[in-house]
Amino acid sequence: MKINVWKTVFIACCVLVMTGLNQARAGELAQEEQIAAAPPGPGGPMMGKGQFEPTPEQIDHILAELKEKNPQEVNELTKLREKDPNAFRIELRNTMREQFMSRMMGRMSEQGKPSENAQGKRQPQQGQMPMMQGPGAEFMRERMQEKTDEYLKCLKENYPDEATKLEQIKKDNPEQFMRAMMISGKKYGRICEAVQDDPNLAKVLKQQMELKDKRAELLKQIGATTDEKQKKAMTAELEQVVGQQFDLIVKRKQMAYENLTKKLADLQKEVDQKKTEAEKWKSKDFKSQKVKERVTELLNEKEKFEWDN
Repeated sequence: MKINVWKTVFIACCVLVMTGLNQARAGELAQEEQIAAAPPGPGGPMMGKGQFEPTPEQIDHILAELKEKNPQEVNELTKLREKDPNAFRIELRNTMREQFMSRMMGRMSEQGKPSENAQGKRQPQQGQMPMMQGPGAEFMRERMQEKTDEYLKCLKENYPDEATKLEQIKKDNPEQFMRAMMISGKKYGRICEAVQDDPNLAKVLKQQMELKDKRAELLKQIGATTDEKQKKAMTAELEQVVGQQFDLIVKRKQMAYENLTKKLADLQKEVDQKKTEAEKWKSKDFKSQKVKERVTELLNEKEKFEWDN
């Protein structure tokens, strides 16, 4: 089973960061994450064990805070809230999740910037969290930096405009960098994983993304034009694009089938080897031989003098 490296590293980092928080702040962040992860549903704040549904007052408070950072996004959410409450709750949770991750990553970054007190001991700078302790924290910081560098390298080689955009955000607005990385990862992360693990799959994923963008652009143009002749031509082009998308879906299914067939063949080979080994060990002669060999070893064992201890 393939594990998403980015998600695994992030979850581990969150655990390490939370260990460095005081209990009060940890409780606040835990509630924020509950809101971010809550499943949809009407009613009061507590919908059952492990489920949290914000009240209308909490939603208003959340939107007010978001408006200070991104008024355009809040305007879109407000319109969606009136038009489709269920879709609004889903989108709000996605936004809260991104905000939560961004804050956690920001704190993770701050952990690597300690100051020194008069005695020369490392301590957090003013306004920062307590330093994470132990070798695990340092390992996770290094791992996160390594994965970030790998991702940016992949983007430079495959999507240079996206890489340039992220590097500019990191330079101009560092506190938003990790959020931008996560949003970017949703779109390009799977491709970058496939570039290393399965180049053929990466090629298909790239084609699918290109067709998806082309489809979106055609739909936009079709909706904007009033010329029936142009609309007919663009609709025909849209049909071709959708047909190409279908072909890529079939190609991915074929690739998945071939990979599974190969794994099955390898597994069958291993099964055959284990079966042969099991049959050999069932032999009375083999058992007798091995038992005698082991008894001889036990009888001939002598205490060894440890010269180097």
